[in-house]
Amino acid sequence: MPSFPRSVLHWDGDRFFASIEQASDHKLRNHPVAVGGKGRGVVLSASREALRFGVRPGMPMTKARRLCPALISIPAHFDLYEQISDQILGLCQERTPLVEPLSVGAAFLDLTGTSRTNGNPAGVAQQLSHTIGQWLRVSISTGMAGNKSVARIAARLRKPGGQLVVPAGQEAKFLSSLPLSLLPGLSPNALGLLRVAGLARIGELAQSPLDALELVLGARALPLQRLAQGIDQDPVRVIIPALQQQQWREQVEFPKAQRAAERGSKQMRIFDLVRAEQAPSCASSREDIWEEPFLLQTLREMLERAMAHVREGECLVRGLTLELRYTDRVESRRSITIAEPSCLETDFLPLLAGILRTTWSRRVRIRSLSLQLGRVYSPSPQLNLFEPPPKQSPVTLALAIDALRRRFGDKSVVRGYALADPHSINGYALERMNLPHGVRGAA
Repeated sequence: MPSFPRSVLHWDGDRFFASIEQASDHKLRNHPVAVGGKGRGVVLSASREALRFGVRPGMPMTKARRLCPALISIPAHFDLYEQISDQILGLCQERTPLVEPLSVGAAFLDLTGTSRTNGNPAGVAQQLSHTIGQWLRVSISTGMAGNKSVARIAARLRKPGGQLVVPAGQEAKFLSSLPLSLLPGLSPNALGLLRVAGLARIGELAQSPLDALELVLGARALPLQRLAQGIDQDPVRVIIPALQQQQWREQVEFPKAQRAAERGSKQMRIFDLVRAEQAPSCASSREDIWEEPFLLQTLREMLERAMAHVREGECLVRGLTLELRYTDRVESRRSITIAEPSCLETDFLPLLAGILRTTWSRRVRIRSLSLQLGRVYSPSPQLNLFEPPPKQSPVTLALAIDALRRRFGDKSVVRGYALADPHSINGYALERMNLPHGVRGAA
């Protein structure tokens, strides 16, 4: 079979939320518009007219109104944004079946080997941008390269409404002079460590000795250096439904329990809880679970782990899906959506009891739980949710807890509810762990 050079297209919506609001309401067109979240009190997206006055994403709404007295501030309508994003993905799938949504308002297309049907891949990007602008009145920026990471950087450099093509074989040269902050997958903490080490450009990371980088970045040194060298073999993944393409999943299956009745008590105590993928061989010995408080606490811990991964990816999520499997192998599934995207488990914790009760619709014991987070949003590059957050920000606290758990273990910092029940997972684990003095704490 003939071999074709990879052609990956990345598109990213410009002023996506504000553009959709102006497109859906003609009264907002040609006026300065700022979309703001009710809970956050900051600008999430600003129209072109508002940008001229200095209004930027991440800015407090009060400051935005001072800069632009005529500013029209409206609440975010995330369901509408997701609907428009799906319509754009439908246009993309007419060009190629290999479409991977990155978040609401952004996606990858693999156009490798489609020249006979679509023509020049760069022309596809132009056509797509023109069609979206004419049909939906939304502007997008596009980047074309031989892999996903370089295409994503190229699109970001041509905002708003531009297009940049990086020729095959020129990826390393293209990246060399760019700042490290543009490199996908580089966390704020890692970026700070590299800056302390004297590295400021992607090219400097690409040429640094690997053993020296491992002292700073650990196991992430080699993958990040390969990205800095323009090497990215990650394929464009096709997952349906579109909004579930990038999600975080935690799954727990319950092993055999030892009953306290052996000691003259009717109370059951769970001695271990393992993830399904870690103990596939214990299926025959698992014992079903009936106690709602125990299940609710398990869900809380699963949510905390999943949200830590969301923060690590510097994303926000709106959707939570709970799946449970009964002892008779029947499965039940329910989903909820919060009003605004978030990276904090505290926005989802109050909803867990309700979704557990609606999902657990049969009076049958439960074998396993699965928790998924979806409806992914990637914050604007100007919306500094992760770097640097205010000192009193809940995100700051969550990131600090994440860092402590990575260093000292998952149970080094626990929430108060984990200590309420002596038979809980966290409570039992705290009795067994040998942590350094002063490390154990509750949040």
